[in-house]
Amino acid sequence: MDALSGGTPSLAAGTGTPGSRLVTVPLNMSNTQGLGAADIPLRFADPGAGVELREVKFSSRIDYFDVKIANIDNEAKTLVMGLIPMAFDPSKRELQAGSGAIADLIFEVTDPNLESFTIQTTSMDRPYHRLMWVFTDWSQKDPQLTPATPEFDPIVVELSRIVPASYTLNQNYPNPFNPSTEIAFALPSASHVTLTVYNILGQSVKTLVDGDLTEGSHQVTWDGTDNGGSIVSSGIYFYRIQANNFVATKKMTLLK
Repeated sequence: MDALSGGTPSLAAGTGTPGSRLVTVPLNMSNTQGLGAADIPLRFADPGAGVELREVKFSSRIDYFDVKIANIDNEAKTLVMGLIPMAFDPSKRELQAGSGAIADLIFEVTDPNLESFTIQTTSMDRPYHRLMWVFTDWSQKDPQLTPATPEFDPIVVELSRIVPASYTLNQNYPNPFNPSTEIAFALPSASHVTLTVYNILGQSVKTLVDGDLTEGSHQVTWDGTDNGGSIVSSGIYFYRIQANNFVATKKMTLLK
């Protein structure tokens, strides 16, 4: 079956907005014939949604291609990929029949409340793009070209279901904050977690988590109170996580 499909996504802490998450989605191609060209236009969210496509990393399966284009438009939330194995060098041949990843799509989710986004095919008129593959047949003297539309089911990326690749502690968001802030962290496996807020003297102020948690992404709220329920004063605070052998600390600021 000729088809595009999504692989198992992975999750990591983002590098931009505090609280952001990096999501890597493999894009797989299964072709039953030699492939001479591919036009792959995709839409990954509605305009204004809190997710951006940061990078397209092409895989080793198509390393030798003459043309590997990835045009990203984060305003329109679209990606157009153009692939041609033998545009300049006639000694190269088409992509042989088989299955495997052709690229990793690396997204940054900037909205901490976003639960999912969907990658689906789209079409454009100026310039013209439609999901299309061109198969080549070398059984005759001249290669025969046959256009075709592969199967492609929308890829629904459910963020809560992605197992993180490693332990991470995100920067709280917002920061500075008043009156409350969100602290997100990720666990690649079930772990006993303690998450504690400390003042600048190193004194424990509030225990936010102390218990066993499942693998996945987690988020807790600190409302600016101590363990007794009293509102703490403005200033710099630290939050520290320990999950199995993973330990990390970050700084935050409460302003009133």
